[in-house]
Amino acid sequence: MKQYDKQLVLDAIEEADMNALRVTLYQHTRDSRFKDMGVELKTIPGTPYDILAVPEEHHDTLKEAAFEYLTNPEAPVRTHLSQEEVRELIDVFDSTPATDSVARFAYEELAFDGYKRSAAWQNGRPSAADDFEVLIIGAGFSAIVCAIQLQGLGIRYRIIERHGDFGGTWIWNAYPDARVDITNFIYSFTFEPDYPWQHAFAPREELLKYVDHLVEKYGLRTHTTFNTKVTRAEWQEETARWQVDLEGADGTPETIQPNIVLSCAGLFSTAKLPDIEGIETFNGAMFHTTQWDQDYDYTGKRVAIIGTGSTGSQLLPRVAEKAEFVSVYQRTPNWVTPVGRYRAPIPEPRKWLLANLPGYANWNRYTFVQASVRNQELQYLDEEWRAKGGKINEKNDNLREMLIGRIKHKMAAKPEYIEHLIPDFAPLSRRIVVDNGFYDTLLRDNVELVSDPIDCITPAGIRSDDGIQRNFDLIVLAAGFEVERYLWPVTYVGREGRTIEELWSEDGARAYVTMTLPGFPNFFMMYGPNAGVRAGSFHSAVEMLSRYICSAITQMIENGATSTELKREVYLDYNKRLDEGMTALLWEEEKGGKSYYLNQHGKSGVNMPWRMHEFYDFIYEADPSHYQHR
Repeated sequence: MKQYDKQLVLDAIEEADMNALRVTLYQHTRDSRFKDMGVELKTIPGTPYDILAVPEEHHDTLKEAAFEYLTNPEAPVRTHLSQEEVRELIDVFDSTPATDSVARFAYEELAFDGYKRSAAWQNGRPSAADDFEVLIIGAGFSAIVCAIQLQGLGIRYRIIERHGDFGGTWIWNAYPDARVDITNFIYSFTFEPDYPWQHAFAPREELLKYVDHLVEKYGLRTHTTFNTKVTRAEWQEETARWQVDLEGADGTPETIQPNIVLSCAGLFSTAKLPDIEGIETFNGAMFHTTQWDQDYDYTGKRVAIIGTGSTGSQLLPRVAEKAEFVSVYQRTPNWVTPVGRYRAPIPEPRKWLLANLPGYANWNRYTFVQASVRNQELQYLDEEWRAKGGKINEKNDNLREMLIGRIKHKMAAKPEYIEHLIPDFAPLSRRIVVDNGFYDTLLRDNVELVSDPIDCITPAGIRSDDGIQRNFDLIVLAAGFEVERYLWPVTYVGREGRTIEELWSEDGARAYVTMTLPGFPNFFMMYGPNAGVRAGSFHSAVEMLSRYICSAITQMIENGATSTELKREVYLDYNKRLDEGMTALLWEEEKGGKSYYLNQHGKSGVNMPWRMHEFYDFIYEADPSHYQHR
């Protein structure tokens, strides 16, 4: 760097994560001072996260060395690293030797000199791929990564999307202040490491710009048909293809016959409407958060919000700023955790550091990944701890007490709300809500919390079980999604005329490694049943899932087969082990206030029992012995 603003560099260093900065400097200089500083584990108060912190005594030395490096135009830069070199660096990062699995995962996740999760042919692209086509259903993040993988393999694909653009759940979730509640430093792909984020927790508009960037860069629009529904897909044994029925925006039917059907419909694709007596009688405005009426002005109106999960809690502050009065109907309280600078833009010095210190952005991302890995420990049932009177395990119980203390502190001005805001289940047995100003908004004079159950909706408003009738101009349904309705509303018919609903009739939606099913050849799902990884990045997970699916496809083609089908015994064995693994975790026992984590059979249908690195090993590539090729 030949020219620099001294104060900007100093400010940038102050914005740095000290451990990410330490390892970055060691990566480039191999100065043993940085390695010897070590780290200590610190808990972020009120959150489930521990961070690896450089001891305070080393901060001044580290900052001085960073300034010297950043202002030295001759400073060494080392970003082309072997897997062995990355392994050494992650050992320095954690001050703990990594396992083989962790080291391999980290090498891919850090992606210093290019994307590491591309699918590949074993012996070059065969000519048999020329007549092969994959149908991708949906156009969210999962579809984007699958399309890019297939494009790299030279396999034809077509994307069908029922809405008018790319973006998946971010297309229809257009409610006020919609934003991601997982930092986009990990809510993003490793093959786009230099995207210039303006927020650490991007609002919907910025996420859609990121989507557009990906779509345009990789030329995905020419492969996509919008405003079109897939209504039915049936396996054709004689041709080894799927017969797929489509319906255009004007109702025009179309039938196509792809070799592979790949559903990227996602978990949050079907709105959940509450089953409340009289809901159809309301005379005012009413809409689900996924169908927000952008033309409706709620300024000065009386508004009811039904639901206080992630969506209801997120939109409440913005609605309360403009509405005359807001009644918040809460069926189940949630654990709400603070996040610093949640709505704030990324400071300019931090953006400068991410852009100008090679490798720092990679370690910054890895910092968040590893924090979530440590978070997995809070999900286990510790029987020794419980035998001594504990509830879940020591860390989880400590988090519960911290969050209760925060509720009491935040709601001191309205103490009558406190008991209604404390859940009776353990943190992490239900999705934790990120605080977008929820508690502060409940303290406003124009906001009330209603914890009495809803008796019915009337033409004028809502009557609760205590007999109180409240009248409203607008009712917002923040009731979430029908997460059990995987693949809905498409009807899938596999071998011998059996539907997926029949396969799932006993225990709910299940799959092998979340992606494949017996009896449904040439069919794959992205982020299917039990795909909820317990740590890491959603985007990293779908990168790995897409690689697995593409490895199964390439194996089939390279073997000269026209179909690949999961063996039933593999499916049964995997789900048996999955059920056994769940007994060590808190979800099914704690139930999370009837959380969407559990299906109608009381089984965990969303999350998995495997630690992140265990699942990573499972899905590194498809095992040919698990499939029948024909």
